[in-house]
Amino acid sequence: MNDPLLYDCDELFRSSDFPGKAMEFFHAAGHTIAEKPLIVADDVLRCIYSELEFKAYYDSAERSAFVCISSLSHLFTMDDEAFNKTKNAPVQYFSVCLNTLLFERTAIANIIANAFAKSITGYCVILFRHEEICMLSFSKKFKSSVTIFSDWFSEASVVDIMRRIDIANLTLHSSDEYIMDLVYIAARQYYTSPISRDYAYAEWANLKLFSDLGDMLAIVDQKEFMDDLMYSHINNYGDDYVGEFDFSDYQADIIESSDYDFDLLELEIDEMIATGGLEFKDDEDTDDELEEVIDEYERIYADEIPLEIIEDPVLLLKWLGERERERADVEENIENSD
Repeated sequence: MNDPLLYDCDELFRSSDFPGKAMEFFHAAGHTIAEKPLIVADDVLRCIYSELEFKAYYDSAERSAFVCISSLSHLFTMDDEAFNKTKNAPVQYFSVCLNTLLFERTAIANIIANAFAKSITGYCVILFRHEEICMLSFSKKFKSSVTIFSDWFSEASVVDIMRRIDIANLTLHSSDEYIMDLVYIAARQYYTSPISRDYAYAEWANLKLFSDLGDMLAIVDQKEFMDDLMYSHINNYGDDYVGEFDFSDYQADIIESSDYDFDLLELEIDEMIATGGLEFKDDEDTDDELEEVIDEYERIYADEIPLEIIEDPVLLLKWLGERERERADVEENIENSD
């Protein structure tokens, strides 16, 4: 593996020669052995329409986005010679330096990446820079252009991203597998690990079961909690969020009672809370030994329950019932011993 620490990355974020520094970045990561870009644009628009030989039609939004490019280069192309399998879709690498406002940098990058993707055959990898921060994009034209982004990274985090995208971590059997590896190790987490409604519901049920919120648990709103969790990445990224997903498969507001065995568990939990089955009050006449038993059984912590039981609602209900019976038996034995 190449050692990113041997690469002087400072100038990647500041040098006026961004194409040259981008080549050094990918060279250090092992993606190319070339030292000079294939094309460095003197005039960005002329390069797009002429030197790069892009033939697609660009709408007004795309043409406006092109105006925001202050530096453009076609760095290199990985073709059949780079992969074990023959007849690969080529992987073309570009560098783009943006001159935009902070809040629109990712939106503009998304337009540019999709415009490039619909103009080339195969895959498109772009290293973007905005002021002193960079981001990678990975695109391919399917029925429509689809682009996936990494997080923006700075000088403080560039070594981490370089180590992750090092060629030693990538499959070279085919360009398809190569780009999927890149996406898996470098893309934003919400692309590769989206939160499903099943996961969100399980988290809500876990909160209702094991939180120390006491009586406040009764007013934890299921839909609000699940919405906040499922869409947290949108709020976290703010203006830098880009993603078009079909959320219909895990919308919180379409959950039906038949969707989950957890509904039975929820009913059981509500009944146990209402009858005091999960919370026990101290009596003035309870002796010290009985108080210790109550303290032991009063709260249920998730780390007490084996994972296979937590994941199975039927086993979890059985476990809760056995725990309640065990507590009652111990308490009865203590009282009878008096």
